[in-house]
Amino acid sequence: MSVLYIKEQGSCIQKKSERIAVTKGTRTLLEIPVANVENMAVFGNVQVTTQALHKMLEQGINVNFFSFSGKYLGQAASDSSKNIFLRFAQYELYNQLSKRLETAKCIVENKVRNQIFMIRQHRWGDSGYDWKRDVEQMERLLESLPRKETSNEILGVEGMCSNIYFGAYGKMFHCDFQFRGRNRRPPRDPINVLISLGYTFLTKEVSSALDAESFEMYLGFLHGIRYGRKSLPLDIVEEFRQPVVDRFVLNVCNKRMINQFDFDTEDDRITLNEDGFRKFCCEFEEWMTGSRGIHYRNQMKKQAAILKKAILRKVPYIPFHLEDEDVCGEL
Repeated sequence: MSVLYIKEQGSCIQKKSERIAVTKGTRTLLEIPVANVENMAVFGNVQVTTQALHKMLEQGINVNFFSFSGKYLGQAASDSSKNIFLRFAQYELYNQLSKRLETAKCIVENKVRNQIFMIRQHRWGDSGYDWKRDVEQMERLLESLPRKETSNEILGVEGMCSNIYFGAYGKMFHCDFQFRGRNRRPPRDPINVLISLGYTFLTKEVSSALDAESFEMYLGFLHGIRYGRKSLPLDIVEEFRQPVVDRFVLNVCNKRMINQFDFDTEDDRITLNEDGFRKFCCEFEEWMTGSRGIHYRNQMKKQAAILKKAILRKVPYIPFHLEDEDVCGEL
């Protein structure tokens, strides 16, 4: 099964018997059996008929809506959240401060370990970059993590380590672009455009995996509670940022799969053009479905099940760790 990314402005998604068709005017742009669709991402001015939406919901296909520029807006999903006992257990864990902070520390430690692994496994050659010094600094920060007593202090360790990591990450690129650190809202350079879009897609994937297991999406352990924010997906996204998005962006840039001609600049705003967006979606889907190694979509579903079991059995959660996979060839 596949994920459909629909960005043709003015197009319409329709139901034709047991098939989904994407049309524009009198032209049919795409037609595919409903049984072959796992998920759908709709961008900008694209219409979805009621009949098509009903059919996809009946089949358990989530329809995710994005703005034209790639901002995630929300999703239409079938009503599958039935495990009230999991939600009770999730609230119980959240209300035990020591257990909540233990889970938050576990998430941050794993993320930093993934960042360190990325730095260690890169082939630095004669770059002149003293990566060992930065890794030692990150490890010292990790040593302070057990002593942190609030979520803000834990996030402070995560923030300092991420600053060091992105400094190293920028030195891994050998392509048309330069990366001098994270910027967003809007991203101001091509690599940040790719990272931001990748993180958006990643959050959507994680949200779908968690929602299928009936979690309370608004209750996170690291990111806590904020009105209108689905905090739990943000927690689980942390363990997949480096394995899924950072490695993916590094590969498509260094292998010239996406280049300077795939971007447009308008009013100092950099965006992927239509051809660049198509390339990004095609390459990202291949990356997610394991054509180059790990089937990350299945791995996210597996992690959602692991988290569910950990909460119900009141045992520590074990996040996805990059070092557990044979990925050295990609770095």
